[in-house]
Amino acid sequence: MSATLLENNKSSSRIYGLDTLRFIAAIWVVFGHCGSPPLTQGLDRTNLLALFVQGFYGNFFAAVPAVIVFFVISGFCIHYPYRSPGTFEILPYLARRYIRIGIPMAAAILIASPLQVNLALFHNSILWSLLAELIYYSIYPLLRWLRARVGWGPILAGSFIASYSAISIHPSALDYSPFGPALCWLIALPCWLLGCRLAEVDFQKTLPAKSSLSLWSWRFGIWFLSWTCSVLRFHSPIGYPWTLNLFAVAVFFWLQVEIRAFKVAAPAPSLEWAGQWSYSIYLMHLIADTVYQRLPMPDLGFNLNWALRMLFILLVSYIFYLIIEKPGHFIARGISLSLRRKRHPTP
Repeated sequence: MSATLLENNKSSSRIYGLDTLRFIAAIWVVFGHCGSPPLTQGLDRTNLLALFVQGFYGNFFAAVPAVIVFFVISGFCIHYPYRSPGTFEILPYLARRYIRIGIPMAAAILIASPLQVNLALFHNSILWSLLAELIYYSIYPLLRWLRARVGWGPILAGSFIASYSAISIHPSALDYSPFGPALCWLIALPCWLLGCRLAEVDFQKTLPAKSSLSLWSWRFGIWFLSWTCSVLRFHSPIGYPWTLNLFAVAVFFWLQVEIRAFKVAAPAPSLEWAGQWSYSIYLMHLIADTVYQRLPMPDLGFNLNWALRMLFILLVSYIFYLIIEKPGHFIARGISLSLRRKRHPTP
């Protein structure tokens, strides 16, 4: 969920397109949790073809694979500023990361409580992923130290072994909740580490996708894999923990293609802007949806009802961003800079 304005010790650079992808992933989560476009409303469920269409479309917007995309992007954004050897100041880093994620998360929990939207359970709510993020932020200094000594290869290999060893404790688990807060983060750790490894790809020396057909083939492929993971989770004994680490490997290669493509064709400014408040969308979509369902709204039919519902969720999320998340960014940045100045006072 990290911002895409990324800095290193020598210069400041921006990886265009990541905010766009974060927004799309956030919308995928909203559709998965709050309702996808009502394309199959009114189907005759007694018809075999209609049942097939419903089953196919029911897995079209898979929310948990979209969260895995967030993890890979997050690992990229955290490591990118520190990918080169140099001074790494732990306290300013941790303060900025904890405050940026913590202020909006605490506010969302407070807002959710009187509405009886359960966000407080960190292993059985959408906050499981944020607890994992906090743990990844906390262990990143150690991971960076290890990377300098052994490289990402052994670290990634160890993370996959640890992840699948943990999964074997509950091999029939269909999602992450049975593993509790103690193990959820460990199971998804390879996804985040793949993002760290992605940050070390030299995109200045790589070529973009050869054609738009190649780019859209990658996009379709990633969607199809997310659809497949969802089908396996809901229609077989193979749950997300077994499949999504492998899905993250595909995301690792797909994001390389996307980043290279955005070097040539800049993303839409509107999508980049929307991606800046994707964290607020993730935090607020269930809360906003609960509020909307309690409003005395007129029945305008499947399509308009759904469109108004989505617009309301986005509006509430953006207001939350302006009031809570954006000021939190400034607070986090200010405290981080203050800690740096204390360590390096101006003569």
